Amino acid sequence: MPGTMNPRARFVDETGTLREEEFDLVVLAVGLEPARSVVELASRLGLELNEYGFCATQRSLPLSSSRPGVFVGGAFQEPKDIPETVMQASGAASMAMELLASARNTRTVKKKYPDEHDVTDEEPRIGVFVCHCGRNIGSVIDVERVAQAIETEPGVVLATHTMFTCSDTSLSNIRAQIVEHRLNRIVVASCTPRTHEPLFRETMREAGLNPYLFEMANIRDQCSWVHSASPEIATQKATELVRMAVARSQLLAPLEPGTLAVDQKGLVIGGGLAGMTAALALANQGFKVHLVERTPRLGGHLHDIHHTLEDTDVAGLTAHLIRQVQENKNIDVYLGTDVAEVKGHIGEFHATLSCNGRKSEVGAGAVIVATGAQKAQTTKFLGGSSAQVTTQVDLEEQLHEGRLAPGVKSVVMIQCAGSRDEERPYCSRICCSMAVKNALALKAQSPATEVFVLYRDIRTYGFREIYYKKAREAGVVFLRYTPEDAPVVSETGGLKVNVNSPDFPEPIEIETDLVVLSTGIEADRQNNKRISDMLKVPLNADGFYVEAHLKLRPVDFATEGIFLCGLAHAPKFLDETIAQARAAAARAATVLSKTHLEVSPQVSYVDQSKCISCMTCVHACPYSAPFCNTDGKGQIEAAKCMGCGICASECPARAIQLNHFETDQFRAMIEAMCDLRSVKCEV
Repeated sequence: MPGTMNPRARFVDETGTLREEEFDLVVLAVGLEPARSVVELASRLGLELNEYGFCATQRSLPLSSSRPGVFVGGAFQEPKDIPETVMQASGAASMAMELLASARNTRTVKKKYPDEHDVTDEEPRIGVFVCHCGRNIGSVIDVERVAQAIETEPGVVLATHTMFTCSDTSLSNIRAQIVEHRLNRIVVASCTPRTHEPLFRETMREAGLNPYLFEMANIRDQCSWVHSASPEIATQKATELVRMAVARSQLLAPLEPGTLAVDQKGLVIGGGLAGMTAALALANQGFKVHLVERTPRLGGHLHDIHHTLEDTDVAGLTAHLIRQVQENKNIDVYLGTDVAEVKGHIGEFHATLSCNGRKSEVGAGAVIVATGAQKAQTTKFLGGSSAQVTTQVDLEEQLHEGRLAPGVKSVVMIQCAGSRDEERPYCSRICCSMAVKNALALKAQSPATEVFVLYRDIRTYGFREIYYKKAREAGVVFLRYTPEDAPVVSETGGLKVNVNSPDFPEPIEIETDLVVLSTGIEADRQNNKRISDMLKVPLNADGFYVEAHLKLRPVDFATEGIFLCGLAHAPKFLDETIAQARAAAARAATVLSKTHLEVSPQVSYVDQSKCISCMTCVHACPYSAPFCNTDGKGQIEAAKCMGCGICASECPARAIQLNHFETDQFRAMIEAMCDLRSVKCEV
């Protein structure tokens, strides 16, 4: 723009008018392309690249490269988001673990730590390390001032500052300072304990101190990041946070983890593509697997899919998978069987199976939920009330079996028919690709057939976008509509579809022989709720299971030892289901590969002398850790406890404490803050 630095953009608006506007900022969504190093790496490894320059794979083998024994994941294979990248990485690890199964633990060396120093009768000798974190903290907070303010705190023997406390050099320095000053408590003021606390606890062990004598003050997330415009206030708050951490550290006590034996078998609930893939991945690693399927046959929705956009032989894939499962000596298959009850915890689950009124019990160390989903139905657009209105799944079946009526010369497909609305606000992900796939099949079968696709937005994702282009070149007509002005289907005077497209000035009426609805996928709410209550795992508002963390733990549940994959998690493509199923198997193998598990000592415990047997804790705990013992008192199952502290906060008798987060420790923190602010403290 003349006289300013602002860019101007020329574009065509919804009415078709060419416009030009001035903006403060223009952001380009440029996407991803292969890095030059990808070509070099592929050349060195002898891998084939596809036409786009990414590693060549097949949809039915999304993690396998062209070279046996070399597995792929992430954007090296295709542009993708973080959750899919994490899933593929774990899935690739699963495939590598299958090849290395016979060598498991043959070269394992257990790390040795020095004897732990007994601090029981010692006065606290606290070392405080305040981190600059480069400019993350140091550019806002006066780190040197914070360290100086802490020097005079009771019990503090050493208070210093470092540029990067988590660096190898700084960690070595912490170990040296522990020895030199005979420190028995360590406080680090830096970034989040979510990522760095394990690192510093490991350093404590290497220095001969119990790792639970460590305390961390988060002066990055809670201070420099949120008060970046107020350095003085940020410095004062950082001093308070560190002083509170020092006060708490004086009351920290050594804790010792427990151990529990692991039942080295897996339980997979669901025998569709995800369930069979996960079961085979575990079985091929040498683990026994119980595969439970509600229906009389394995395969699930695979039986409804006859080909993919890339012409994958789905029927062959299905038959091959079922045969592999049935012939694998490590897999016990239970058809027509429900999981009636699941008790226990990570390492030791006990499931009651029900088949034709007969019940049996199986044990497992880990559980994989692969219960799938179901085809959504809708009454919109005459769905279910007209023989000339069908779904994409039924159309594919007709095309495959050659049952499509020869008189069909015009087909209208309506996207988002029952999706992205009040009933199902989510996108079913696969519908656009299914429409393009069936449209291309119609054109291949009868080039003269008119095919119209009415859409709100069209996305076939990644490499599949080329098929959208091919559909347009084949003569498929794509017409956009808005949800406020959806198409109208009527049978008066023959089947007709009326649509007002924002891309056309006049309403459009299409006389057609067949209307095909893209209805999408919906959760099996009733069964999912039953399994959810049984395993104590969450569901979202749409009835699908919810993972522990969208990006970092996309196949884990918050409940330890239980994992998730396939359509039970969300609508997804065949290759995505395979990758996630293998990822779930990899995560389950981290449990099953051990004979014993270490149980964190950061768990709740009940003072039996104070317990009034009200069982509030039993009802409040989302993980079913508390139970009523033989004395009628509350007791905590340590292996189930996640250390959330809900039971401690809900207990009316204050009979429950959470190890490492006890009431006295928090009282000391509050009192330290009150003293610093010279206010009366009543705790």
